Amino acid sequence: MRNMKWRNWIVPGILVVALLGTGYWGYTEYKVRQDLQNRAESQYQRAFYELTQHLDTITGQLAQLQVIASKEQRILGLATMWRQIFAAQDNLGGLPLALVPLSKTEKFLSDAGDVSYTLLSRTTKQKEILEEKDAKVLGQLYQRAEALKEEMAKLGAKILNEELSWTQVEVALKEANGNLEDNTIINGFKLAEKRMEEYPEMETGDDFALVKPEVKIVRGEEKIDKAEAVQIADKWWNPKEEKEAINLTYEGVGDIPTYGMEIIPAKKEESPVYLDVSKLDGKVIWAMKPKDVAASNVDLSQGEQNCQEFLAGHNLYNMEPIHIENEDNTAIYTFVPRQGNVLLYPDQVKVAVALDNGEIIGFEGTAYYMYHRTRDLPLPKISENTLKNQLNPRLKVELIRPALIANDWGKEVLTWEVRGSYDKEKFALFYNAESGSEEMIVRLTPPPKFDFLLEE
Repeated sequence: MRNMKWRNWIVPGILVVALLGTGYWGYTEYKVRQDLQNRAESQYQRAFYELTQHLDTITGQLAQLQVIASKEQRILGLATMWRQIFAAQDNLGGLPLALVPLSKTEKFLSDAGDVSYTLLSRTTKQKEILEEKDAKVLGQLYQRAEALKEEMAKLGAKILNEELSWTQVEVALKEANGNLEDNTIINGFKLAEKRMEEYPEMETGDDFALVKPEVKIVRGEEKIDKAEAVQIADKWWNPKEEKEAINLTYEGVGDIPTYGMEIIPAKKEESPVYLDVSKLDGKVIWAMKPKDVAASNVDLSQGEQNCQEFLAGHNLYNMEPIHIENEDNTAIYTFVPRQGNVLLYPDQVKVAVALDNGEIIGFEGTAYYMYHRTRDLPLPKISENTLKNQLNPRLKVELIRPALIANDWGKEVLTWEVRGSYDKEKFALFYNAESGSEEMIVRLTPPPKFDFLLEE
């Protein structure tokens, strides 16, 4: 009788354990999705906050340029404004507003960028004073910048006070096919667009030639459908591995419309893989496999080799590693392609490696997708030997090589990259291959790491 009672508890006990296991698995899956949503929300919030800050700086610079008397200060002001405009355009493109008509707002930023870059080029070459017709154009831009800044400030206050969510706007916009009514965030941008429409078209004539950053977004001729995206995801991550299912989790909008995919592995103990497939030409531009990496058993050279094999498996050859970050037993490698012997810095990709077993757990190829193309590269006018003679003698030079970079103004420039050090500090210095002037200096010294001592 006692054995019968004991057996009566076995099945309920097994069911309880199974339910607890299912509940834990479901919670884990929910947490991963929630983390992805939080990641997107954080990126949108940051993009909007930075947009408001850039607009405020642009407005201030436009006013400041009206009162500046010296050539040196005008150069600094125009350079600052150009960078802020370029950043504001990037922030605006990073918000989930692809289906919202913002042509006037975008036209204002485009005009402001053209004017600032052209004036900067003129001022650096010859102009000592700002001509009256140039001041008039800057005044018109100031009026528009002030109006746009005011509307974004009002919207920002509402977002904070009402705790509005950008990801909810993204979903609602998609469901409404762009015709979303009575939404505070969307209405705020529509009101800003209406304010821009109140101003007449700016007539800049031939004085301000259109100057655009030397970038080219690669676009496919036809949009792929969901079924094609599933097939691409299935083949891309690990074509030899058996998968249990591939689900469409979301559809991203913005500069690069995407299908967000989730690959569920056949082995239950494995983590799912999340990746974004471009709707425009079916390229995978981002992928991640969440994983806790408890130990570091693989050295960085082996990790680099694993990255090279991974990239070659996706037809990304001739890639040069330019930077490695090592944190929490995970190494993130940055690679750039070569054209001949020139490194193409704008076209970079990042690959994450788990150092416990060398597994690839992340890929970021957005920059490569947007900018990679064959360039018509000029020959350097400054030779490597000539450059060596002008380097600071306190710099301990490690290597010199040709590299194409995007300078502070977003313009692509052929340079000589000089890697070197001073004492314990490491740097990459980029010198214009035509003029020899310093274009950019990047500090490469890794940040300090802190070990937390646990009290016994």
